[in-house]
Amino acid sequence: MDNSLSGNAFLVTGSTRGIGRAIAAQLISEGALVGIHGRDLETVRAVCESLDPERAAPFAADLSDPNAAGALVRDAFSHFGRFDGLVNNAGAGNPIAFRGLKLDAWRATQSLNLESALIASQEAYKLMRKTRSGSIVNMASLSAHGPGNLMGADYAASKAGLVSLTRSFALESARFGIRCNAVSPGIVDTDMVEGMSEEMIEKMAIPLKRLASPEDVANVTTFLLSSKTSYITGQVIHVDGGQFIYG
Repeated sequence: MDNSLSGNAFLVTGSTRGIGRAIAAQLISEGALVGIHGRDLETVRAVCESLDPERAAPFAADLSDPNAAGALVRDAFSHFGRFDGLVNNAGAGNPIAFRGLKLDAWRATQSLNLESALIASQEAYKLMRKTRSGSIVNMASLSAHGPGNLMGADYAASKAGLVSLTRSFALESARFGIRCNAVSPGIVDTDMVEGMSEEMIEKMAIPLKRLASPEDVANVTTFLLSSKTSYITGQVIHVDGGQFIYG
């Protein structure tokens, strides 16, 4: 076990499955205390039990209401008595064609993917300013850097907004010793891509010839949260097997 994060407390939103769960597991393996978040408290408790009930703490909140994100951060701080880092991972999207995208659906995507991250980061900022330290990692997407051809225009716009938010936050918070970076995964092998054939993957022309695993993303996220990246802020790290090479 690498104990470089031993005793540090983190909150990972959307961490009952997929990328979020892998990030939480990696942080715990490195000695951290981790707030596990999901909408259903019983599900969150079950995940905490399976990961490490001594280091994982359950928190339930519906972040489709962005204001719930502030209370979520405060609850995590109250539980652990400290707050060292935040991963804004909660998000969702549906591949709706641009011509069929309704304003209500657009707004719902922005609320969950972008606005909840804004509110959570603002609350974390208040706590981190007091200690003049801390790190935030925002989970962006390859879709943030081009057309939303897989997940739709609303999803792509929300993730592009998250990249911009990352840089703005990093600039403003740097004088307090707070860092903020983003991770942009490509297609990750989670339940969201079940049923994707080898032929479909091949057509994506991924230079490394495979999908990302949740652990691939978790490794980079954990790195950005650690003191090993104490001089890195405002950056976007692509974890996409080389897809961004094509622009």
